[in-house]
Amino acid sequence: MAIWQYQLTVIPKQSVLGKFGKIPNKLEVNEEAWEKYWENVIDIENLPEPNFEDANTINWWKNSKIKKSELVENIDKLVKRAEWSKDSLESISWKGNENLEEDNDCFIAFNKYSKVIGEFSFRVDLRKKRNIENFLTGMLEICEKNELLVYNNEGILFLPKLELIIGDLKNSRALDFLTNPEKFIEKIAKKENKSKIEKTNFWKKLKQFWN
Repeated sequence: MAIWQYQLTVIPKQSVLGKFGKIPNKLEVNEEAWEKYWENVIDIENLPEPNFEDANTINWWKNSKIKKSELVENIDKLVKRAEWSKDSLESISWKGNENLEEDNDCFIAFNKYSKVIGEFSFRVDLRKKRNIENFLTGMLEICEKNELLVYNNEGILFLPKLELIIGDLKNSRALDFLTNPEKFIEKIAKKENKSKIEKTNFWKKLKQFWN
C-alpha cells in the first residue's frame, strides 16, 4: 500500500449484528498475533491459515446474500479493472491511474464456484481532492446501498458516511505523510530504530510479501 493511500475493509452489517448483537465502535485487530504469523511464514506464495481470530480472519461474508455482480457493476463505474486480474477466477482487482495521482484501488475475493464474497477492501489516494469527491464518495454510497460497514487498519468501525470517514482520515498516516513528510519520516525512523533488532526478520518477510 502506498503511503498516500487510506484503506477501508468492507463487511456486511448483518454479520456484525449477528456476532455482537450491536454495532461496536471497534473490532479487534491482533497486531501481535499478525506479527508472530509473519515471522513464521516460510513460503510467501503459499500462506498458511492464521490460527487466531480477529477482524481480518473472521469470515464476515459466509452467510451474506449480497450479490457480487451488483457490487462489481457499480465499482466498474468508479475505477478501471486492473490488467493483472483479468484472468482470475477467484478475485477482481481495480486500479486507478497512478501517473495522474489517482491511485485508487479496490479488491474483491470470492469463491469461484458459489461466487460468495470472502474479502472486500478499497484504498483511496489522498493526494487529490477529487479522489475523495468521486471515488471515496462513490464507494461509500455502494456500501450504504448494500447495508455494509467499513473499518480502518486499526479496526475502528464506521457506518459508510463520508463525514465519519473524513474525521478518521484526518488522523491517518497517509494524511500525516502528505501534510508533513519530513516529520512523518523522522517519526517512523525513530520507531523502527527502537525495535530494529527484534523486528528484523518480521519486516524482511513483510517487505517480501508486499513486493
